[in-house]
Amino acid sequence: MAYAALPSLLAVYPASAPAAPVAAAAQWPLDARHFDASRVWSLSEGEHVTVAVVDTGVNARHPDLTDRVLPGTDLTHQAATGQVDLSDDSHGTSVAGVIAGGGTHGEVAGLAPRSTVLPVRVSVGTAADPLALAEGIVYATRHGAGVINVSMVTTTADPQLRDAVAYAVRHDVVLVAAAGNNGRTGNPVTYPAAFPGVVAVSGTTRTGAFWPASESGPYVSLAGPAVGIYSTRSSGGHLTESGTSYSAPFVAATAALLRSRYPKESAGQIVARLIGTADRTGARSGRDEHVGYGVVDPLKALGAAEPASRANPLLSTADSVPERSRASGGSTGNRTAWVAGIVGATGLAAAAGVVVRRRRRAARAS
Repeated sequence: MAYAALPSLLAVYPASAPAAPVAAAAQWPLDARHFDASRVWSLSEGEHVTVAVVDTGVNARHPDLTDRVLPGTDLTHQAATGQVDLSDDSHGTSVAGVIAGGGTHGEVAGLAPRSTVLPVRVSVGTAADPLALAEGIVYATRHGAGVINVSMVTTTADPQLRDAVAYAVRHDVVLVAAAGNNGRTGNPVTYPAAFPGVVAVSGTTRTGAFWPASESGPYVSLAGPAVGIYSTRSSGGHLTESGTSYSAPFVAATAALLRSRYPKESAGQIVARLIGTADRTGARSGRDEHVGYGVVDPLKALGAAEPASRANPLLSTADSVPERSRASGGSTGNRTAWVAGIVGATGLAAAAGVVVRRRRRAARAS
């Protein structure tokens, strides 16, 4: 299947290396008892890797994100670039802070502080059209993203979104997606997390235990911190939030660290490092429906041996996608019509009212 070519985008990178990051005291996932970020950063800080944040846009003027955010795009057609975030909860900006915050003054430090964020704005509030999300994934793939983070979910296995995910995976992108926060209210299967090849991320507490509000299932690949996450607010300050919207960018940032340290390894090898080195403390053997293969462990992943196969192991795992997902999308050959127009769509009404919703829990701002 061929995708229409997207217009080129001039990538603008920092003229000089950012100062060494300093994590704020409130950033518990980065402390020595958890990810031990100071040791991680001695091995990699994510240099020369672009992480796409397909979300509500990113405020590039935030002091903790200075010189880390590319122009990107706004697929809602309300701004000239993706460097705008007007969401009530600063969603895209806070996700970007978890990944690439500078932390030069003891404020928010991202886990991959020298990575570059490509903001792809597909939403202005709490919902986005699946076609816009699919466009965003294709755009990010075509504009140099080595890693794509999607902290948005839908409970419908939309075939257009499935094809966009498959396109990214075929083009050597590590695609990371949040599992969602409706674990206590039905625990529905969520997408794009449940599509083949995607690193689906559930949430954990400070103790590493499964966060009960997180969604779970056989498609979950990894888990990451979800509770009390301190990050960047789009207005320029900071906030503290909870949800798998933050678990996913911790995993995406880890993928960026790995792609920086091992630039010749395929996306499949990076995924293999992520799941092969995860902390399985308290998890069942094999793949656990709550935390997948375990809690992401950046330090261990950076020091592991090179995986032998370049293939994405999540494409060959039989339980990577629930049966109802595999049965509902139809064959790729029957879904070519939308492909020709995906990158040139002018509106967001084509997906027949199905919404992609962010799954977050209310939390206080700090």
